[in-house]
Amino acid sequence: MQQLDVEIPELSQVAFVVEDLDDGMERFGSILGLGPWEVYRFEPPALSDRTYRGEPHEYSMALAIAQIGETMVELIEPLEGSSLYTEHLEEHGEGLHHVACFAFDDPYGVVEAFEDAGMPVVQSGSYGDAEFWYFDTAAELNGTIFEIAANVDAMPEPDRTYPE
Repeated sequence: MQQLDVEIPELSQVAFVVEDLDDGMERFGSILGLGPWEVYRFEPPALSDRTYRGEPHEYSMALAIAQIGETMVELIEPLEGSSLYTEHLEEHGEGLHHVACFAFDDPYGVVEAFEDAGMPVVQSGSYGDAEFWYFDTAAELNGTIFEIAANVDAMPEPDRTYPE
């Protein structure tokens, strides 16, 4: 692995994979006081340009987002297709999946820097005008994946909130 010459301006998000999104929101809410949650279904047609392990691939997920101060907490329930989320559930069960930074001035340059350093994109896609990339950092970051995104402010309105 080469040295990665990228300065991380912030950790924008901490994300967990869960078997059941409503159960996860209830547990994280009752124990950590998180909420309200913005809930999204990432599926076509809003979810497009999906890749998994270097190939075009169909997958979908439901996710919920809540804030702790400046940090976003995300819960992800895989819906259809193989993905990094289904891999995580099969290999580790529920738990911490990735950390993310959404504050890069040049996310496309960051994608190139990670790939040049031997940590390629292992899953990606677009949701509306927002784009996301997960990098193969599990070996380097003790099992944790690193994600970046572009145009996060362009996310559509959530499908619902919890509690309603």
